[in-house]
Amino acid sequence: MNAKLQKVRIIFVATFLLFSFSAFSQSSQKPYERQWSQIENIRPRFGTRDLFHFALEATADKWHPERVEKALELASQKQDRNPKSKTYGNFAWYWEDKAPDDRNCVEFCMQKGILLWILFKDKLTPRAQELLLEMIHYSTNGIKLHNVQPSYSNIYLKKTWNCIAIGEYTGNPDFANIGYEMLQTWLKFTRTNGISEYLSPTYYAVDMENIGLISRYAKNPAAREKAAISMQYIWTEIAANWFPPAERLGGAHSRDYDYLFGRGGLDDWVVRAGWSNHKKPAESFFNTAVWVAPPQHLRSEILDKYPRMVRQRWGSAPYQIASQWIGEKIAIGTAGAAYLDAMDKTFVVLFEGSNLPTCSFLMDARLDPYGNKKYVTGGGHLKSHHVFPFLASVQRNNEALLVASAAAGSRAFQRSGTNLTCWLSHWVVPSELPLYIGNSDNPAQIETNLKLPSLDTPIFLRKGNMIAGFRFVYGTTPDNKDATLEIVNDGKKFGARRITCVHSLNPPQGRATVASYVRVGDNLNETQIKEFKNIFSKIKPNITVEKDNLDISINGLISTLRLKLDLNKEKHLLIEGEEPEAKNALLMVNSKELGIPLLDKAITIEFK
Repeated sequence: MNAKLQKVRIIFVATFLLFSFSAFSQSSQKPYERQWSQIENIRPRFGTRDLFHFALEATADKWHPERVEKALELASQKQDRNPKSKTYGNFAWYWEDKAPDDRNCVEFCMQKGILLWILFKDKLTPRAQELLLEMIHYSTNGIKLHNVQPSYSNIYLKKTWNCIAIGEYTGNPDFANIGYEMLQTWLKFTRTNGISEYLSPTYYAVDMENIGLISRYAKNPAAREKAAISMQYIWTEIAANWFPPAERLGGAHSRDYDYLFGRGGLDDWVVRAGWSNHKKPAESFFNTAVWVAPPQHLRSEILDKYPRMVRQRWGSAPYQIASQWIGEKIAIGTAGAAYLDAMDKTFVVLFEGSNLPTCSFLMDARLDPYGNKKYVTGGGHLKSHHVFPFLASVQRNNEALLVASAAAGSRAFQRSGTNLTCWLSHWVVPSELPLYIGNSDNPAQIETNLKLPSLDTPIFLRKGNMIAGFRFVYGTTPDNKDATLEIVNDGKKFGARRITCVHSLNPPQGRATVASYVRVGDNLNETQIKEFKNIFSKIKPNITVEKDNLDISINGLISTLRLKLDLNKEKHLLIEGEEPEAKNALLMVNSKELGIPLLDKAITIEFK
């Protein structure tokens, strides 16, 4: 090798090693170390709560107390200390905010702020101690002024922890008593209504953080015991609804930020529990500090049982329920109504496969079936929202019927933004799976989009011996004509395609309604697959429309699934077809009530 080439090679190798070492150093940095560089060069959208996270993590690792002091000083600048203000004691969410907008911020900040005080106040500099204690004392005003209902479970439990912890560890027993009363109120509310933010992949993790904190750090023994049982209740819900073949939470969800996969902070908990290998759990001191393991019996008694039928309540109305049938390799779940947020997954089918998108139904007015178009919503946060329709469903084992209806200009569109362009109802499905139209034995080849002659055309997805059949058995346009059906392939960009009921290609006017019937089959041989498709295709829905009333029924495998609704008044008139005991379920698996005994036990524990 000549000298010139040798020199080039040496430079190349040296550059490569330097780059590799730099990349290794960067990847081996702890998150709070990387966060410090953001704090040094703070940007407008930097979150105040992240300053408390940094302070907790860095102090736990005995890292640069002077930098922790700086972070707490910055946080103190974002606290409202005007006693005449409606947000007195609260924090601005983002660095760019001049005043508090999202009142939840004080709860997020103090969740870790008071934990920092409890565990590490002696590791803080004297000035940092002064800053933190001062913020904690001012925060009691913001927390008192923050009105939260027990149905808003993640923030209610966060406030409960803050009241208990601040009260107990700063010599404020009256404030601690507020927290004890809140914990008892939440238990009684949940005993009657279930968890309102049901099966949220994001907010169940928040619920568990705060219950875990109470169970581990509350001084009051009754509070710790009540929290420990509450944690067991939530773990039981998760075990009932977790779908191991897809390594994610199955069934219908409230408040799901991940349109395609339904993943969130809850995944870390399930991975830590050993129920999933999908990802490595996020490593942080906080995650260790809040951790409470699930009872071991849940795996053998619930998680490993197939098939299982899950029923649970998430509200006071009889139709505010979630149902899920879980087979060995496929699952189907429904919500009986729409929750108070436009990020629900209300009708879901899950196939085996951790990397397959979830099959899910949604109504859409922004041509945003995958939730990638975000805009500023309440509190200045960027979110993507679909339409929030009037909704009804009925499910019996592996088949379900759902109706969704919305009127333009109603609250259904309040969170959909102002840039409304169309009116569509989608089934989002994985593009990786072969799709069959009608009784064809050959998968459809769809390059871009395919318009079908009939809205009620049966569509099938198949993976091995699993199959799901989808039908839009009813659909209207705003001028009360029949809606149309098309299949659009977005696979290259999103790994998904959509089966779409087209209500209108113009901005919403009037009312549009759609009904979808779905059935799934698990562990079927080729003969059974053909029989499944044949029977599903031949089912004739019974539909009666009288003025504003829609009465629709399907003769199912076990019972007749029937929904009768007043669309104009958005009232549920009749729901028939589920097993009788489902109406009384709080948390029921295969007809056995699991939730009530746990919560009754927690409620009867007395504070001393």
